[in-house]
Amino acid sequence: MSFGADEEILQDFLVEAGEILEQLSEQLVELESRPDDADLLNAIFRGFHTVKGGAGFLQLNELVECCHIAENVFDILRKGERRVDSELMDVVLEALDAVNGMFTEVRERAPVTAATAELLAALARLAEPQSADEVAALAPAPAAPVVASDSGDITDNEFELLLDSLNAVKAQAEAPVIQAPAAANGSDEISDAEFESLLDQLHGKGQFAVDNLAAPVEPVAAVVAAESSDITDDEFEALLDQLHGKGNFAVEALESAIASVPAAIVAEAAAVGGDLISDHEFESLLDELHGKGKFSHVAGNAETAAASAAPVAAKAVAPVAKPAVAKPVPAPARAQSAPPAEKPASEAETTVRVDTARLDEIMNMVGELVLVRNRLVRLGLNSGDEAMSKAVSNLDVVTADLQTAVMKTRMQPIKKVFGRFPRLVRDLARQLKKEINLELVGEETDLDKNLVEALADPLVHLVRNAVDHGIESPQEREDAGKSRGGKVVLAAEQEGDHILLSISDDGKGMDPNVLRAIAVKRGVMDKDAAERLSDTECYNLIFAPGFSTKTEISDVSGRGVGMDVVKTKISQLNGSINIYSTKGQGSKIVIKVPLTLAIMPTLMVMLGNQAFAFPLVNVNEIFHLDLSRTNVVDGQEVVIVRDKALPLFYLKRWLVASAAHEEQREGHVVILSVGTQRIGFVVDQLVGQEEVVIKPLGKMLQGTPGMSGATITGDGRIALILDVPSMLKRYATRRI
Repeated sequence: MSFGADEEILQDFLVEAGEILEQLSEQLVELESRPDDADLLNAIFRGFHTVKGGAGFLQLNELVECCHIAENVFDILRKGERRVDSELMDVVLEALDAVNGMFTEVRERAPVTAATAELLAALARLAEPQSADEVAALAPAPAAPVVASDSGDITDNEFELLLDSLNAVKAQAEAPVIQAPAAANGSDEISDAEFESLLDQLHGKGQFAVDNLAAPVEPVAAVVAAESSDITDDEFEALLDQLHGKGNFAVEALESAIASVPAAIVAEAAAVGGDLISDHEFESLLDELHGKGKFSHVAGNAETAAASAAPVAAKAVAPVAKPAVAKPVPAPARAQSAPPAEKPASEAETTVRVDTARLDEIMNMVGELVLVRNRLVRLGLNSGDEAMSKAVSNLDVVTADLQTAVMKTRMQPIKKVFGRFPRLVRDLARQLKKEINLELVGEETDLDKNLVEALADPLVHLVRNAVDHGIESPQEREDAGKSRGGKVVLAAEQEGDHILLSISDDGKGMDPNVLRAIAVKRGVMDKDAAERLSDTECYNLIFAPGFSTKTEISDVSGRGVGMDVVKTKISQLNGSINIYSTKGQGSKIVIKVPLTLAIMPTLMVMLGNQAFAFPLVNVNEIFHLDLSRTNVVDGQEVVIVRDKALPLFYLKRWLVASAAHEEQREGHVVILSVGTQRIGFVVDQLVGQEEVVIKPLGKMLQGTPGMSGATITGDGRIALILDVPSMLKRYATRRI
């Protein structure tokens, strides 16, 4: 298709299909443990069907082809003609990967690459019944004779005859399909009750196989005396796909049926110029039905139309049209069908889709309001005016509420990220020949949309590590007295204005001594330094670049290039990551990140006359220190805090040029946690905690080491926000 055309429709398709494909990934993995769940099979079938329908409308034929065959596979599964097994799941998941790949190409406006012929052939094979015995056992069911029902629903054969008659109505002004019963009532309009009855019958609840269109239709007399066989929702939609999906309807499939229809209808149909119903004609017919008005071909002269219709109606049409239109539907049935029709309308009215760029703009304005609020709070405290203080206090409350409300509009459940892990764990477990159960906790926990997207890759790597490094093989677990199947738990919870994410497993855990030996062997540190490390510090060695506990490199792990990237990414999100492990029992990795990146809580400090801000998430403790009590170890000044020597740096010497050689006798020390280390920084003055809006640095200052942005403080100063890891990398090697 041309991506320039129908852009609005394409955007709607991308949103809807993206959500469906995410759900399909979870549902397919769930199907392996619940292969007989009819609701789950129907949901998967409906997912592929919906994506196929949207792709067909946009003429994405490659996507339609793959989804259609996958849909057929699940139709076979729903009918019980094939069982779910590992081979089937592998092929279907491969098909889902292909669909996701094509979907990505559509989203990027790139040419769509069709699924491979091998994949389509494998799907087509699975779309056939599993054995001839099963086919023979199931064949009699749809072929059973039908009898008349008092439910008012239309039978298969009656529906086919109605379609033939509608086809004739398209070209013949006096066509009697709808006119005959209407004339009997003295009106050529379709009443509300008749229209609802027609829709209920067309959209009924029985069984109707579209493939049966090619089968001969029994004479009308036999139909009336036959057993009822109604059409299901899915079968009705499949019929509409043939009628409307590609703009033409193969009347050849009806020719054998027409042979059994009374001669009058055949003669009327033969008078039609073409065998196909076009999109325009089909839409026009539906509009006329739905509008409940007069058909254009009978509006001119009702009497002439009725007279010309009489001979045909006397022969065969009336028995067909009567059950479809004139026969009333019982009141209880209409009452039951009404509420579902109202519910979607109500939901649509309460949901509005808003562009994220607009939300970002609103969030920026709220950020500016927060800065003004901070300024007014400071002025109110200094003014001594009670009335102004009360007004500022009220403004503070309202601004905080507004900030929270706007932040919630940007929130998404972490489930958007968690949803990809069942498939990931399933594939890795099969590849590594392990038995693993994944448990997801706190999927509904909300956090900022940008954080949801940013956390995806780090979490993928951590889960892969838990499966590959943490969980043992089934035999090793049995030898250790454990169950054959391991467990990985991915959990999320909110703690104040932060989110805690944890990845835990019940595997073999980590041995600190092994980690020390690997660190020395790989040159991360010397033997003496390694022996001084605590167990917790040893666990955090896995974040060192090039560090890996694997002795062999595989396509899953072993290169030592993943965990340091994870740590860097979490640091960029102003978060922290810690590891806890017990040998033989398992490991747990805990990530702490702020709810949002737009507004950050900070600790404001002064260096001379310049304000700086530490991200509050990094602040561990603060105390006043007599600087004459410090010590020097290996040329580095340190301070002893609870029997632990922490490196001490004078921040003013790094960031204020005129203070490079000033001697300080006392000062405030801020202890920060940076990864696995704790470091002390000497500052001149503590201002206090303050929420700030991060502003990007100008072009001339972008990339300045140790600076992540700037903000405006409550007293109107410009404060630089410090990026502590970057600052240490830049300045810590200096001996000042």
